[in-house]
Amino acid sequence: MKINQIKHCFVILWSVVCSNTVFAITLDLTGINSSDVKSHLKPVTEIITAGQTPPILFLNYHTGPYMGTVISFYSLAMTDFKSVNSGYPTLWFALSVSPNLTIGANIAGVSWLDDNIQTIGPFISTMWGTPQKSVNSTVHFHNLKGPDDFHLTDVAFDISRIITTNTWTYGYGLTAHYLNTKIHVTDNPDSSQNYNSTININNIFLRFGIYRRIGNSFDIGSEFFLNSGNMIGNLNLALNF
Repeated sequence: MKINQIKHCFVILWSVVCSNTVFAITLDLTGINSSDVKSHLKPVTEIITAGQTPPILFLNYHTGPYMGTVISFYSLAMTDFKSVNSGYPTLWFALSVSPNLTIGANIAGVSWLDDNIQTIGPFISTMWGTPQKSVNSTVHFHNLKGPDDFHLTDVAFDISRIITTNTWTYGYGLTAHYLNTKIHVTDNPDSSQNYNSTININNIFLRFGIYRRIGNSFDIGSEFFLNSGNMIGNLNLALNF
């Protein structure tokens, strides 16, 4: 597949996914008691934070200059292993500053019911080892705005082990997200039930990823995030320059 054809596919796929409503779990907190809002938001924030974790493919040890972009589709979240919900797509960019240091960022802008969801955040990753086997640690920060009822700030830390062959990249690790959510509910019929609050939520996942190289500059793969109450899987399409 030629490089121009790959770029064209990326543009088409990104246009399609951004034209649809993608959240299946509600972010509308109207009617939710303040005492129940944390448990209500927990599965939603798990989908969001999994989507805000840099792809393993970016975090490998690079022997030369590297620049890449990934479209990440969060297509499956099995909350409590009973119900299936979907997340939203995210666009990622990464640039290697040196063989053992990579910087990048993600951005997403999608519509959900009457809300426009915007999230953006940088990351920095350091790695050690060889191009075939490496370990990395990553720090990333994210902000999500758009919903009427809440705003989310995410500070996260990852550590991963990555193995690369000529055609495959495998990885596994641990990712921990520390969330600060600001709740602002003003549209309950009973005004006495309106409230403002700040809630801290921690999400910790085991993560696994596998990618297949196609040609010289294209990768396709999936990553999975697992904790005691949720499993989230995605499809990632990567273009490497």
